[in-house]
Amino acid sequence: MSAPAFGPARGSRPTRFPADTLPARHRPDIQGLRALAVGIVVWYHIWPQTLPGGFVGVDVFFVISGYLIVGSLAREAMSTGSLKLAKFYSRRIKRLLPAAATVLLATLAATVLIFPQGRWQSVARDVAASGLNIQNWNQAFSTTSYEGATASVSPLQHFWSLAVEEQFYLVVPLLILICAAASGGRRPRRSLLISALTAVALASFAHSVIFSASNPDLAYFFTTTRIWELALGGMLAVAFPQLRSRPHLSLLLGWLGLAMVLASAVLFSTAMDFPGYAALLPVLGTMALLLAGSTIQEPGFGSAARWQALRPVTYLGDISYSLYLWHWPVIVFSVYVLGPNPGWLHGGAVVVLSVALAALSTRFVEEPFRKLEPKPRRGGRRRAAAPAYRPVFTLGALLTLVPIAAATAPYLVVEQKTRALSQELDLAAYPGAGAVHATAPVPDMPVRPDPAVAGSDQPDGVEACLTAWDPRTMELEDCVAGDTGSSRSIVLVGDSHAAQYMGSVDLLARESGYRLYVLARNGCPFSLEPLHSGTVIHRTCAGINTQTVQEIIDLDPSFVLTASLSPAGYEDALDWGWDSQEQAKLGYANALAPLRDAGLSVAVLSDVPYPPFNVPECVSGSADPADCSFPASGEAPPLTLAAQELDGVTLVDFRGYFCPDGQCQAVLGNVLVYRDNHITDSFAKTLALPLRDSLGI
Repeated sequence: MSAPAFGPARGSRPTRFPADTLPARHRPDIQGLRALAVGIVVWYHIWPQTLPGGFVGVDVFFVISGYLIVGSLAREAMSTGSLKLAKFYSRRIKRLLPAAATVLLATLAATVLIFPQGRWQSVARDVAASGLNIQNWNQAFSTTSYEGATASVSPLQHFWSLAVEEQFYLVVPLLILICAAASGGRRPRRSLLISALTAVALASFAHSVIFSASNPDLAYFFTTTRIWELALGGMLAVAFPQLRSRPHLSLLLGWLGLAMVLASAVLFSTAMDFPGYAALLPVLGTMALLLAGSTIQEPGFGSAARWQALRPVTYLGDISYSLYLWHWPVIVFSVYVLGPNPGWLHGGAVVVLSVALAALSTRFVEEPFRKLEPKPRRGGRRRAAAPAYRPVFTLGALLTLVPIAAATAPYLVVEQKTRALSQELDLAAYPGAGAVHATAPVPDMPVRPDPAVAGSDQPDGVEACLTAWDPRTMELEDCVAGDTGSSRSIVLVGDSHAAQYMGSVDLLARESGYRLYVLARNGCPFSLEPLHSGTVIHRTCAGINTQTVQEIIDLDPSFVLTASLSPAGYEDALDWGWDSQEQAKLGYANALAPLRDAGLSVAVLSDVPYPPFNVPECVSGSADPADCSFPASGEAPPLTLAAQELDGVTLVDFRGYFCPDGQCQAVLGNVLVYRDNHITDSFAKTLALPLRDSLGI
């Protein structure tokens, strides 16, 4: 009978350890594994088309971190029966915060020097979220995609993974201390620690699978969907003495693990439900590499561990933390300056600059702080001297607060301009859409709103109904604006491109005596045909609209108004769409026809032309706003086609106001038209008169 795969190899002397301790030795192969992880991530962020699953490098980092940190805590608990938490967290502070604070401050400075003021507040918020280790939650509940670097992506987005780790390490020491307490205050047995970590990993993995299938965008950033990866790394470290393999099986295990990680990086894509089941492949591959390296004392030329331990590779592992911190801001700023989709020359320059910054950061920031040792605190006659950790924790507080304090300066500069949004526009100086048919020349005035705060120039009131209307959980009366005391009503229904008209419709409703019901849901066009992204079909929106149609009929309003982002806009902004224009048109027609058949007055507001660039940033950096105009598209969107083909449905065509003479304007009548791919609320309000004339109110 052959020896088991994970037991002492025949003819070898098994290494023996005390029953309640774990081994710890220098592992150059782990530095090589770190180099592999950061290399995959950097390559993916620069050239995502060539390595579409490179985001799995983060999963590799999670497993390594769990293996090292949980292993270290477990060794301490199994040797002493307790944990020196002050020592543990002081080491985390010295290891992580100096480099992180340096990158946060440098990124903030680059933001002020390079980005327009419209980006300052979002980066300032990211500095605070990153410094407080909550950037993953900040990213999860924002609308920014993590698929690649574009002009609007945060240069601090990558701090989300560091936040996940630090949140985990607030909890796992408590778990180990609970195991020690369950052992009656004695040293916890290995089996108890493995059981506790297994329970945590299984619960997190189940949540990851379920949540990734239902909402992969949120699941990607959640701590609870990632804990199992860190816990599995910790389980491997705790179980280490019991997992010994034959040398030739370790060789095979190492190459198999490397193949699993690389296959994930090559074959995976952002269209997958991730992490979920899919993350098992890179996670198990990393565990195989860690196990193979741990069981080979002297890695031979043919082992993966030998190649991982080569000095150039381990050096990259040595600077991997700083490289991870620096590479993403370098990419984002270079993309903003030089343009998206870096080629080999642009991307190569990014790699060189990122490695150089990482080497300098490691040498002059990480290493000096890491070598700082707390001075011993004097003990009494019967007490030995104990280290004083207060200076280290004070340092940690400073390294956290200084970047946040620095971020308040650019934030407040923009906030001062935001307050001006509450001031009413003088229509003589700022006619907006009224300039199209103005008989008198429009005076030359500064653009309103200031491009720096265009993103904040959004409709006011009934916020939940403007972004997430859901008849299953909300009442129509929760969504009232306009003349709230009137018995007559108008319903504005659709996605965010319907909600952008609220300022205009609200003015009209107040002046003409109508209650206004705003039933808008971001990314949810008023259609009964479900959208899809890849193979994933989004049926929730169609279901909500079916119920909303009946609620509107029961309400019996005087007018029903709707608008929608075009299919091309959905494809570009959200990577969602329909199979064809005909299917899209049918979905809209099926939602509008029952309202018309019920005798309601239904009107479709034409969509704002989709800009091919960030208009506020263009206006901010241009001497002449006319330089930021773009040609109108001649293609009618499916909602417009549905309105044209349905008898009894009115089409309110604003295209002549957006694109007079076939050229879509960035600024019209001194009013900034766009805040992103939506119009500013200031410009929307200048459409109230044309809207009233079109509806005959």
